[in-house]
Amino acid sequence: MPLLNSSGNETPSWAIVIHGGAGGDPQKWNDAKTKIRRTGLNRALTAGRDALAQGGNALDTVELVIRILEDDAAFNAGRGAVLTKAGKVELDASIMDGRTGSCGAVAGLTATQNPISLARRVMTETPHVLLAGKGADEFAKAQQVPLVAPDYFLSRNRVADNEPHFGTVGCVVLDSKGDLAAGTSTGGTSKKLPGRVGDSPIVGAGTYAANDTCAVSGTGVGEEYIRNSVAYDVAAQMRYADRNIDDAVSKIMRQTLDAGVGGIIAISKDGTIVMQHNTPGMSCGAANSTGRFETHLGLERGGEPLKSDGNSNTPVSSDAENAISELILQQVVDWNRGDIDAFMKPYWHSDELTFSSGGKVTRGYEKTLAGYKERYPDKQTMGALAFEKLEYQSLGSKAMQVLGIWKLERDNQPLEGRFTLILRQFPEGWKIVHDHTSKTPDETGNP
Repeated sequence: MPLLNSSGNETPSWAIVIHGGAGGDPQKWNDAKTKIRRTGLNRALTAGRDALAQGGNALDTVELVIRILEDDAAFNAGRGAVLTKAGKVELDASIMDGRTGSCGAVAGLTATQNPISLARRVMTETPHVLLAGKGADEFAKAQQVPLVAPDYFLSRNRVADNEPHFGTVGCVVLDSKGDLAAGTSTGGTSKKLPGRVGDSPIVGAGTYAANDTCAVSGTGVGEEYIRNSVAYDVAAQMRYADRNIDDAVSKIMRQTLDAGVGGIIAISKDGTIVMQHNTPGMSCGAANSTGRFETHLGLERGGEPLKSDGNSNTPVSSDAENAISELILQQVVDWNRGDIDAFMKPYWHSDELTFSSGGKVTRGYEKTLAGYKERYPDKQTMGALAFEKLEYQSLGSKAMQVLGIWKLERDNQPLEGRFTLILRQFPEGWKIVHDHTSKTPDETGNP
């Protein structure tokens, strides 16, 4: 299974994520259903990737990709929509421009071929955000968008599916200008009461985009996404709690929503891609300018990043924490071979570096290096160092706090204590900008 976060140090200039619904276990699908679902995902993702690679903007790409998914009878949106209890279709969609905050939505459409395009017309051609029912159908006629007869929706490719599947299709995009956009479209839930509206046309519940944070599209039990303002909550956690996008989505999927409710796709303003679900499967895919291109019918662990249990020397399996772990473990190697200069390389080469130990604060890289060399003039004095029980806490997209225990064996006199490191990500990599070290039990020294 490919990593779900962008790999490498290259920041993508554009990125796209799509979904085609969450729900049943794809391991139980027959070959026919698996094939048409993968084919549909690949077709839509390829079109979006190519549009962005050619300089396309976020809003146009979202509309383009969702139109392709709406035209594919394998998905519960547009042509493939499920039927209400009355045996008819009622289609919903929304779209949002992260650059301007403009948005448009439609609900309860009965004859529009591509609801996402009508939602965009609501955004651009009216002072409103949401049109529903008869008024939305009349607006569709006035806008002369493509309309279809009821039989169009009854042509759905009904591959056997004995498990619940929360249809919905969605797309979130970051374009090469740094603009974000999001869109969602659905045929609702099978045999729903006529007039029922889920989260897909509700901006802030199923769709949200803002250039200062992220773009989000949801799929699942719409009522729960509405009650919890799920799409907006991802952005709010990033904006007000300074969480990174992985942590924000993970918190919602594992704490806010009950298991089996649905999934979320999201992309941050720096191009970080997130796909998570708490259902057995979710059809989804992602691509970016670094060459990433992948589609899935379900994600290992539902796409949630691995987390450390706090009792292991192995940190979480994310790009940032892997990089920081390697940096810290290399420090142990350098210390134990008596090379203080190499040990100090990860520290910020700045007068603003701070080192705190035994109640004394040293400022600046050169002074910190000189202090180490004065205290530990040779390899014998340095002894053998080990770090244990590393814990990682994100402080935003470009900063990390690391807690741990240090142990030092020297002249058969073991010492130990705790340390707290604050690291920042610079163009050349992660650097320690603050180091607080204490000794157990009197907290008067450090290794």
